[in-house]
Amino acid sequence: MKDKTIRIISPTVTAIVAILDAAVLGYGIFAVVKLVQQFSTMSIIFAVIEVFALVVAILVSKEVLSNGVVFRDDEAEFTGVDDNNIITYDEIAEIEAYKDTAASLTKNFDMRHALIMFTTKDKKVNTIDLGIVQNSTINKILDEFKRRTTTESISFTQIKKAEIFTKKTSENETEEETQTDQDSKAE
Repeated sequence: MKDKTIRIISPTVTAIVAILDAAVLGYGIFAVVKLVQQFSTMSIIFAVIEVFALVVAILVSKEVLSNGVVFRDDEAEFTGVDDNNIITYDEIAEIEAYKDTAASLTKNFDMRHALIMFTTKDKKVNTIDLGIVQNSTINKILDEFKRRTTTESISFTQIKKAEIFTKKTSENETEEETQTDQDSKAE
């Protein structure tokens, strides 16, 4: 199959970076005007700071726009993640995606992040944090995994993030109770 890239661009982060880029450009215009009006040490320092700010703005904008998932013949790579970012299709047993959609004024931005959890055939779980993304982006990623893997268990659930962890905790408690019952019967 041909390599395919799906960009993971958060509308919120894109808006914030665009505002910061506009501020850098505004500061650049101010620095050039000051340099032309009054050639002094301070105006030169302004211009040097502006050059550094432009370089940082270009690098940050490039990073925001380059994040995504690259689907290759035998693996997928999440380019915005540093660790455990390459997923081999043959190792996937289950894929679960979660996104918090509950309304709340008390939640931080990190509580709104979408998660994709890969369970491998040897029962290891690899969680990828996609950030604040739209549902359509998550669906595109999952559809591409459906095309490229033999995994039947691929799901996307929109729930409160706190429920993800309580669900896992209640399952663990049930397993512990079952293990305790089995241990007491063995004695």
